[in-house]
Amino acid sequence: DTGEFYATFSNMGGFMQPQGHLQLVVNLLANGMDPQTAIDAPRFCILDGSQDGVVYLEDGFHPTTISKLQQMGHNMTPNVAGQGREAFGRAQIIQKDRASGVLCAGSDGRADGCALGY
Repeated sequence: DTGEFYATFSNMGGFMQPQGHLQLVVNLLANGMDPQTAIDAPRFCILDGSQDGVVYLEDGFHPTTISKLQQMGHNMTPNVAGQGREAFGRAQIIQKDRASGVLCAGSDGRADGCALGY
């Protein structure tokens, strides 16, 4: 890697912070998503942050994924929607295209906020 700036991001929300950061990084790097798509993707959260905590799945996960996780023994609350989505935090990302220098931003529709870069 060149060591150049790639992106800055945050996902507020207590125990969701490290879980959200991981999900955003995976969406950007491994899944090749742009900032807004990475933020809009459904998230999961272990609300109490414990090893045996209930896994909350935001509405949007494929039913097969939910079924397989349940078969593996995960204690889950699937299809969290509406006001319950606040558990998944609030994220913003600013990403720089290294070739052009253009900044691309995304902001979470789960709450108010914006991402600005210059």
